[in-house]
Amino acid sequence: MNKPTLSGTPPTLWNSEQVDLTTYGRRIGLPDGWPGGVDEHVLRTIHRAHVSTIPYDNLDFLTDVPVAIDPAAVTAKLCGRPRGGCCHEHNLLLGCVLERLGFQVDRLAARVLLGGKGARPRTHMALRVRHGHKEWLCDVGFGVHGFLDPLKLSDGAASEQGVGCFRVRALQEPFWAVEAKLDNSWAALYQFTLEPQHPIDFVVAHHFLATHPGSMLRQLPLLQLVTPDRQVRMHGYDIAETHAGVRRTRTLTQATLATELAVFGIRLPSQQLRELGRRLFPGTGE
Repeated sequence: MNKPTLSGTPPTLWNSEQVDLTTYGRRIGLPDGWPGGVDEHVLRTIHRAHVSTIPYDNLDFLTDVPVAIDPAAVTAKLCGRPRGGCCHEHNLLLGCVLERLGFQVDRLAARVLLGGKGARPRTHMALRVRHGHKEWLCDVGFGVHGFLDPLKLSDGAASEQGVGCFRVRALQEPFWAVEAKLDNSWAALYQFTLEPQHPIDFVVAHHFLATHPGSMLRQLPLLQLVTPDRQVRMHGYDIAETHAGVRRTRTLTQATLATELAVFGIRLPSQQLRELGRRLFPGTGE
């Protein structure tokens, strides 16, 4: 393992230099440094390690805790605390790291299609990552049915992973889609274009997700942690855990709230934990 080699001057548009690479490396399980080079192996190693160690969670949205999406704040939350975050936090952090390592990164805006009805806003962030003549779609913050490894940004190229099978599809110009194989048929997760976004675009999208009454992230808990051999998801009060091909389900209760959050590696401050319990189980005295 080697220390990361920075290529030239750190980008300033996204303030990537604010991300502490040492802190991030330790958080995703690379305490002794980084894989050397800038190639697909390095990208896959970092992407998989991130998904396997930092959970997706929307708990701040449910409890009205302000969530900043500048790199320094995101690093402090996702790397400095036992917490996860939403797509903007996850992919902003990964994008900054990859830029620091020498990859070219475009932040893309996507419309989440899975589980929705009608036209959806472009509130999801994904990453187009390039090096030389190769390019990939990276996304460590989709949540339920998210993928472990980067996907080749090529029409129809399928990727069989421990958590399922995924592919990128080129639709009518200029649209693309990410699909997952669910129940033996392909389902669209989200649709996107390759137009690079600016930081302010996601400030606006993030404000909608964090404050609008119709935001999907303000309804019920959405948590996920995925490793190559284990998946645990919380969707509302339903918890599903799959290990070695065996799926077990259980129901979240007020008594098990803190314990179930710990399964995802999450520990909330006591005041926020009480507020979350009050909102999920109203009328219980908490």
